[in-house]
Amino acid sequence: MGCIHSRACIGQLCVTRDAEVKQSETVKTAAEIAVFSPAQSDDEGEIRDQVNQLGSTKDNEVGITRLSRVSAQFLPHDSSRTVKVPSESYELCYSFLSQRGYYPDALDKANQDSFCIHSPFGMSPNDHFFGVFDGHGEFGAQCSQFVKQKLCENLLRNSQFQTDAVEACHSAFVMTNSQLHADTIDDSMSGTTAITVLVRGRMLYIANSGDSRAVVGEKRGEDIVAVDLSTDHTPFRVDELERVKLCGARVLTLDQIEGLKDPDVQCWGTEEDDDGDPPRIWVQNGMYPGTAFTRSIGDSIAETIGVVANPEIVVLELAPNHPFFVIASDGVFEFLSSQTVVDMVAKYKDPRDACAAIVAESYRLWLQYETRTDDITVIVVHVNGLNDAALYRPTSSFAFTKPALPQVVEVSGSECPSHMRWNSRSHHARHDISRSRLRSIESSLENGQAWVPPSPAHRKTWEEEARIGRALNDHFLFRKLTDSQCHALLDCMQRVEVQAGDVVVEQGGEGECFYIVGNGEFEVFATQAQLISFPVSNMPSLTWSILCQEEKIGEVPRVLQRYTAEKLSSFGELALMSNKPLQASVRAVTNGTLWALKREDFRGILMTEFSNLSLLKLLRSVDILSRLPILQLSHIADSLSQLSFSDGQTIVDKSEDLLGMYIIQKGVVKITCDVDSAKNVNAPSIIPPSDNHYDDITNESLSVEKTEGSYFGEWKLLGEDISPFRVVAVGDVVCSVLTREKFDAVVGPLARSSQDDQKSKDYSTSFFLESNKKLDNLSIEKVQLVDLKIF
Repeated sequence: MGCIHSRACIGQLCVTRDAEVKQSETVKTAAEIAVFSPAQSDDEGEIRDQVNQLGSTKDNEVGITRLSRVSAQFLPHDSSRTVKVPSESYELCYSFLSQRGYYPDALDKANQDSFCIHSPFGMSPNDHFFGVFDGHGEFGAQCSQFVKQKLCENLLRNSQFQTDAVEACHSAFVMTNSQLHADTIDDSMSGTTAITVLVRGRMLYIANSGDSRAVVGEKRGEDIVAVDLSTDHTPFRVDELERVKLCGARVLTLDQIEGLKDPDVQCWGTEEDDDGDPPRIWVQNGMYPGTAFTRSIGDSIAETIGVVANPEIVVLELAPNHPFFVIASDGVFEFLSSQTVVDMVAKYKDPRDACAAIVAESYRLWLQYETRTDDITVIVVHVNGLNDAALYRPTSSFAFTKPALPQVVEVSGSECPSHMRWNSRSHHARHDISRSRLRSIESSLENGQAWVPPSPAHRKTWEEEARIGRALNDHFLFRKLTDSQCHALLDCMQRVEVQAGDVVVEQGGEGECFYIVGNGEFEVFATQAQLISFPVSNMPSLTWSILCQEEKIGEVPRVLQRYTAEKLSSFGELALMSNKPLQASVRAVTNGTLWALKREDFRGILMTEFSNLSLLKLLRSVDILSRLPILQLSHIADSLSQLSFSDGQTIVDKSEDLLGMYIIQKGVVKITCDVDSAKNVNAPSIIPPSDNHYDDITNESLSVEKTEGSYFGEWKLLGEDISPFRVVAVGDVVCSVLTREKFDAVVGPLARSSQDDQKSKDYSTSFFLESNKKLDNLSIEKVQLVDLKIF
């Protein structure tokens, strides 16, 4: 669950339970409980600034109570939130989203990610804090929550927090790690990674321990380039690899641990080449802990072999060419590169929309390459109104004059100093299907357990299909789907008729459908607690009229938005990814029609590769492709191009016109060729051994029809020609074509290997016959022990 705190948060006091109980006994300072509702007047804002000035002289301890505010993980109702940085006269506009992962074997598994936003952080209006924590292990969720709270408290309590943010951040990470070890939470095989960004004036202090990431967008001419503010702590980094080895760790992949690969030879390359089996950290004489990162908070067993909590700290001075920065867990960056994330943020004016797009695309890619999804958390912060006025004024002892790159700052006495030279090249993401995903596809091919879209209860008109299609094309969640997936999704949309006053989805309930408005009008409303304010006793006269306690006196529904078909309105997209409680209700204002897509159908389309599964089965049936691994078959399926032909149109007039192997997706084709040529051993598709019937056969030629799901031209992939050869469409025909060039790019040339295989078969056959002949001429009785050889 995320933690977010702001002076402009939902109107409720940010004090602990103990503080609330003791209010009558102890006089609180104004700054300690100064929390305000978003709906404040300008006068109230001026008084609020005065309160902050009063509180800034107090000890940092009074800011600790601000950290008790906890909110659910959902997109803010009121779009993004904006806070000011008074010392530099600019604003931070931010939003956030945390999505629980999808685990087929543990559907109720908790979200182990957490995040915190403290704005302001402590008592200075110029300090703002953002953090993302990615828990792991059996007690990962508890570790993540613990660190989220304690790290902020330790940072504020640090005596050097105001004067040396770098040293304070380092000390806070180390102290939090020690506190987690001492707590009742079992962190022997559990822990959390952590990445935090402290905004102080125009300076960013980024502290990272693990494989979550921060990245800033930098304008360079017309482009916005991703510049990483952290580097993942994994064995892919040479310096981290050597460090943990010096601490006694073994670094091996799962294949090496299981004996499938030589454990003495490094079998991994770079992070972008990762195929889902990354190098992991192991104790010398055991198969644990197996972490894929080299730094984290907690993980007491892994700590003994070098997996430490010490953060790597980077300092960057914000400039006008830095429009935004992003902080996210590795659930985002597993399949999205830093540059891709920056490009997505740049497309949206509202960081809320950017968060939703990033999470949706990450979720889709996880299901494409894996059988599950990781927890996914992202914070997007826009930097608005920053100018050059104070660019050369130092803001702290660690300020740098307009650095070209983020600066790695060493902490004196650090147990694991960084030996990395900063590289502005952003990280790449992996694009290989994992072994578990390959096994899942292989199982579907063998067992036929493919997802099949439900039969539509209502046949859609072309106008309805066009309207649904436009709504899907305009939606960030569906923009990256293939044409086949979009067609399947369109078939899955079910018609829902509603009457005026019907509540389609209810706040607090669990949604399971995404809806597109077909016709009618709908309103979105949320029920919020109405608050009454009264002064706190013993408060200074300056602030008693503003600072107040609040009590709920009822619940008042508020209409947030209206949906109509003309706007191509849709809602419920987050329900496709999880069954979290809904934050608002949708009610029909008039009679209307909705088109609903169920969560299980959406996941089915993504997870079973609906667009490719039947194609993979067909490719597996092609003799020369039958022994290829499923990964290569998948790449071949992605390399196919589609061609359409009308009735009577000539597809191939002569052998030279044949582009490659043709797979008939729709319709029937008629093939005419020479009988002798058709008997070519590399052309079994023309005369299958089991097929004894042909439309027309003469001494010189034959004519045969091929239907949907058949193929021809596979000999072209081997560099052979069959002449004469002619193919004509019977009715409308759609074919997928695999050219020899694309085939060679995926598999490599097979002509020579095919000939070598044939020679090998001929040699094996002659050797077998010769051996049998010699054996027949040899009397068994004459065989002596010395005649036998041991192989």
